[in-house]
Amino acid sequence: MGPAVWTTFHGRLKKVRWLFLALAFAVSCYTWMHNHKSRYIGPELVLPGSSCQEGNCVVVLRDSSSRRQASKGQCGTGSAECSIPIHGVSDEWSLTAWVRLENNLDDLLDTTAISFGPVSLKYAAPAVPYVALEAAWPEIRRTFKYKQGFRANCADLAIGSSQTASLNDALLKCAQLPGCTVITRNVQDHVTYFCQGAYSIEARDSAWDSAVMSESPPSKDYAGAVAVKSWSYLALTYESGLLLFYVNGVLHQRLDISLPAKYTRVDVGWSPRWFEGLFPGDVGNIRVWRRKLQPNEVAMSISSELPASDHVLNVTPSALWTAPVAIKSGWTSLASSNQPSNCAASVVVPFLDRTPVHQLRILASHLQQHAGNSCQVSVFLVACTRQDFDNAGFDGLGQAVVLQPSAKLQWDACIRYGFQQALTWDSEIPYIAVVAGSLLPLPGWLLGLVSDFQQHTGVSAVFSKTLFVNGTIKSFGSRFEQMYDDYLARQVVRPVEMYEGYPWNYGPTMKTVAVQAAGCSAWLMRSSGVTELLEDGGFSLGLGSYLACSDMALRLQQAGRAVLVSPLSSFIDTATRARQEDPAALQAFEQTWSYILKAQYVSALALNATATWVMHCGGFAGIEAFNLVQHLEGKLRLRAQIQRGWPFCEHPDVLQDMPLTFSERVYRLRRLSAYLPSDIVIHHKDYRQLAAWPWPPNNSSAYLIGRYSWDMDRIHRQWADQVKLELDEVWVPSNWHATSLQQQGIQVNKIFVVPESVDSHLYDPDIWDPLTLPRQRKLSFLTSFCMDDHAGWQAVLVAYLKAFRNHTDVSLYMHTATFPQRVYRRDLVYEAMHTFLHSSKDTYLQSVSLYQGHTNDAPHVHVFGQQLTQLELARIYSSVDVVVVPSRSEGWDAPYMKAMSLGKPLIASIWGGLAEYIQSDFAFLLNYTITPVHSLDDWVRGANWAQPSVDGLVTAFRTSYGSQNLCAMGQKARWKIVEDHDIEVVSNMILERLKTISESRKSESHNAKPLDMAKDPIPVDVHMCSLLPKASVRLSQVMPALKIAVLSTAPPRRCGIATFNSALVEYLQPLLPQGSSVEVFPLVWDTELPALGGTDPTQRRIRQENYNDYVSTARAINGEGFHAAILQHEFGIWGGADGSLIVCFAKMLEVPVVTVIHTLSDNLWDSHQYILQHLAASSKAVVVMSESSRNKLGAFHGIPSDNVIVLPHGAPVMSAVNPVAVKAMLNLTGRTVLMTNGLINPMKGIDLVLRALPAIVEEFPSVMYLIVGEPHPDCGKPCADYLEELVAAASDHRIADHIRFVTQFLDNGLLLQYVQAADIYVLPYKERITTNSGTLTMALAAGKAVVSTPFDHAALVLTGRGVLVDFDSPLSLQDGILGLLRDDSLRKKYQRAAREFSLGRDWRSVAGEYATLLANITASH
Repeated sequence: MGPAVWTTFHGRLKKVRWLFLALAFAVSCYTWMHNHKSRYIGPELVLPGSSCQEGNCVVVLRDSSSRRQASKGQCGTGSAECSIPIHGVSDEWSLTAWVRLENNLDDLLDTTAISFGPVSLKYAAPAVPYVALEAAWPEIRRTFKYKQGFRANCADLAIGSSQTASLNDALLKCAQLPGCTVITRNVQDHVTYFCQGAYSIEARDSAWDSAVMSESPPSKDYAGAVAVKSWSYLALTYESGLLLFYVNGVLHQRLDISLPAKYTRVDVGWSPRWFEGLFPGDVGNIRVWRRKLQPNEVAMSISSELPASDHVLNVTPSALWTAPVAIKSGWTSLASSNQPSNCAASVVVPFLDRTPVHQLRILASHLQQHAGNSCQVSVFLVACTRQDFDNAGFDGLGQAVVLQPSAKLQWDACIRYGFQQALTWDSEIPYIAVVAGSLLPLPGWLLGLVSDFQQHTGVSAVFSKTLFVNGTIKSFGSRFEQMYDDYLARQVVRPVEMYEGYPWNYGPTMKTVAVQAAGCSAWLMRSSGVTELLEDGGFSLGLGSYLACSDMALRLQQAGRAVLVSPLSSFIDTATRARQEDPAALQAFEQTWSYILKAQYVSALALNATATWVMHCGGFAGIEAFNLVQHLEGKLRLRAQIQRGWPFCEHPDVLQDMPLTFSERVYRLRRLSAYLPSDIVIHHKDYRQLAAWPWPPNNSSAYLIGRYSWDMDRIHRQWADQVKLELDEVWVPSNWHATSLQQQGIQVNKIFVVPESVDSHLYDPDIWDPLTLPRQRKLSFLTSFCMDDHAGWQAVLVAYLKAFRNHTDVSLYMHTATFPQRVYRRDLVYEAMHTFLHSSKDTYLQSVSLYQGHTNDAPHVHVFGQQLTQLELARIYSSVDVVVVPSRSEGWDAPYMKAMSLGKPLIASIWGGLAEYIQSDFAFLLNYTITPVHSLDDWVRGANWAQPSVDGLVTAFRTSYGSQNLCAMGQKARWKIVEDHDIEVVSNMILERLKTISESRKSESHNAKPLDMAKDPIPVDVHMCSLLPKASVRLSQVMPALKIAVLSTAPPRRCGIATFNSALVEYLQPLLPQGSSVEVFPLVWDTELPALGGTDPTQRRIRQENYNDYVSTARAINGEGFHAAILQHEFGIWGGADGSLIVCFAKMLEVPVVTVIHTLSDNLWDSHQYILQHLAASSKAVVVMSESSRNKLGAFHGIPSDNVIVLPHGAPVMSAVNPVAVKAMLNLTGRTVLMTNGLINPMKGIDLVLRALPAIVEEFPSVMYLIVGEPHPDCGKPCADYLEELVAAASDHRIADHIRFVTQFLDNGLLLQYVQAADIYVLPYKERITTNSGTLTMALAAGKAVVSTPFDHAALVLTGRGVLVDFDSPLSLQDGILGLLRDDSLRKKYQRAAREFSLGRDWRSVAGEYATLLANITASH
């Protein structure tokens, strides 16, 4: 063929190439739709007619032929799918098995390993084990949420499409198609798209209908995934409606269900869902038990520590090992190197609840059986609640003894009684232990305690390590730290858990350590030491389990004895309810130890300065700050200020799965009195927000430190000016940053290099299980970046594709972080990457498709389907071979540091700060070219960055591919982090610098510096009002009569503040001096319709967004002889951006201003922060409604307490009534009344009560639940829809006769009647930040027993006066309500406490305090 002919042919071939590719893709899609990992056996399907007009569609599938079931063989015959007949299993059982996936599941597959009756143990992509239940097995029901007139946006999540005759036909096909959870169907041409998910279903389009499956599998959960081609130990336990699912001994899933009584077989490797893919793996060593395994037994059965004598079967349907391999995430006991002598103990087990006998038997048995080799145990079960037991019920448990004191005892007295009885019973026993009744031991628990006791001298008590059922630490010792106590309304020193929520194998908890205190869970003492402790008064103060052991530890340490915590002894705590602190116990502990603890706290300080650390709630800077304060707390007087706290912080993806202690520490530091003058402020967040924190607004006399980092070769002028003019010094992470500042004229003596840090114990490769990532090949790379120009992701993608063209044994995993305000969209990520590749002049790159399933010669690339959390990323880092993030600009890189700490080598360009910690012995280094930044962004205009070399990247990829030293390089990387960048190393460096600052300030004066707020990008009217000068308060003639202006919402507007203000004005007017007057200036919506009749046409109003109304009203108040103004504040009722016009208005007034703050959020946006600060500064007095709110105003928002007054929320004056008579008036005779009242909205939590109600009415059929209130008028359709959902849920036949809706806004008289008729008042709020609740105040004033979630107001007033239950937990609500219904004495106790608390809080008394306040502030002018 000649050259010309070839050129012509080649051109034509290029033109038709895409046609062939499209045809091949269509054929492959058709083939995949019918065959992809699924084997269909033509079922006889039944699809009953179903209406989708009411929001839900139900698809019912049945296989009447049962042909697939009939084809299964018996296990052990070589069949890949088999069934095992079983007998004798009914209402209590457990199932355990070893399971291994051969391949990672793709995005679409959902498959079953084992089915047991209606319970299926399944896997979803990528390799997430979970439990699914079929409502009527083998009849399959699938519920779809119907969205008529909406089009779903599936993009790359689409599986395929076809024409369907009807919506029901489309739903049927989706229900049978593995991975399908969404359909979107064109009602005109009947084309239906089947999708594994949808990015949105918000586009209204009458030509389309959509539906979403309600029970889609938990795909894409990388934190819950297991490693492919590795065995995992899976366990199911069932008893009394509770199904628990464990993975490698750790609780993974909990379901409240109702199951049939008996099952006849276990199906292995398949599911009765005949249309589902076959299980791609192995199942071995199945055991079915006739009883529920306890959590510790599940963990022990992994390594055959648990005898298998009582299980039903033990079969091996596929080949398995002779001895199970070690599982990193499975709990293992640390064997003691020495066999201790005389390992014998009496164990005291206190029970203060009505505990089932079988639970006591389990604990007593386990304490004896699992004490350890040659260890002897005598168990003393101390029933301090006067529960009737029969010792005969404990026959066969060796030395178990039931002790019943003659009177009911509280916790401390119960322990003391148990000690005395144990010593009397056997005076020769060498040791005595205490084990809480909710604990269950792991093997060798006593052996470990005795071993540590005998290996250390001067020890009086050794505590065990306790774990939550989910495998994280509950207790490993406490230390005494400063905190704010809501009940005592002051700062105190209390014990706090140090490692709560960290992984069970977190490094610092894997060695025996001396501690200041520990929780009262499990501990061991010598018998002689117990005697001495009792003689010293131990366990005699009534402190309860929270503080009694802290008291014990302090007594022992005063006697020169040590207290240890041992990792050699572990217990699992099965308790599901958090403790409730007893106010009396708190006071007793304070009276006994406060002086000593405060002295110890002061003596432990390395410096006496007070430092405030202003930090982000999340992000890498927030994580670093959180970690650093962990090691600085207790060494200086430390405060933390976070504008938005957990769970509402700026970066929830960072903190949502971090250890509990991690976030609780900062919350505790937030609540300290940050308004105390701070000597040092460390500003560790956006430089523009520096002016938002000091007091008075925009000024600071503290020593200001900026903890800053940046990515370019310079910072812009505004930032540099702040460093020059406003900061005393700046901390930067590297010498590169320091040089940059020096080149911009910053004084050298202002600049200090403080490197970034990472917790090397948390990012430790030994504590994280690697997992198999989607389609993972021989060598895998990970890159994590923001989808912007800084990251250099284009260079990574191009270099990888070129380096490994025609390679099928490599994988590149890409995690793209997005800003929190953006919704993560993987389709947009793919689109951006394809757009970039197709714009290339390289024909190979143009031809590449990154979508899964497209066949070309490009190496494997996978974009993660969601923004991952930090702990998910830790597992993914552990699962790859090399990490690459060669960004164009990087001052310091968090992903690199975490990867290094996890022992991973890097591909890196060492420009900027990276050069100071990335070295060639653990990284493949890249060349780069310094180039100007071409951007319209003012932040980076004129700066330079480093463009990584694509050729260098290609070489680095190939070199790493051929390297035999990746593991050795990773070890060197980790060593670098541990030596130089661990949080403890860096925090010590910071502490030394703070010492130097503190010493220098003693001899220097420090003048206040103005801080410029104009650089903070907040709305212009917030700036305007903040910068407006405050009008001088004019002197008024002293006279008895007062003229008061009140600005608030008012009736007929229905909201809580209008109700509050009306009551205040009603009771305030008669209490003012004779001749006084109160005028209300209502705040109204600009378009608000007037009430029909009864409205004063001359009443002056302020239209919310009309600035002229504010000006004219201020002039009227200033010129018409008013003496003071009361402003009711809530951000949503005042005009301007975020309610900023209240600041302008307060500054216009020439009379003293009293601002009443109703909702004091923990989480303010920048503009809210400025508004609150400037409003407080413009007010003569600021009223809050609790001491806690006063503390919060200072601690969270930097506003001092000088002019802050605490005046409680008023309550109606209530006279004693006969509840029986009130019930008769309301047609509630003979009913036990539960009640929730208030404007209805989704955060009210009423749906949670409805879910708890079936169990309540089953035990107490007389219960009637009153839901009193109308949908919130400011909420609109969401609240109306929520009410409809409640009404629908209330139609459940189990509760329909036990619910009454009163959906109207009641006048006070009728509302009070309903409140007085209630026996229990229920407040199931989902909103955590509710500082004042008028309904709670009313319920307490009426003397009602209250069950509530712990929102701010409830947590403050119900401690010791009511029942606090968990947020978003119907089960916790159920337990709390049933506890009061079962215990009349407890209910009456809380009723008395409520009435006592409400004395002096009625509206008449509260209005009197307002009258006194007004008299005081007007007398001074």
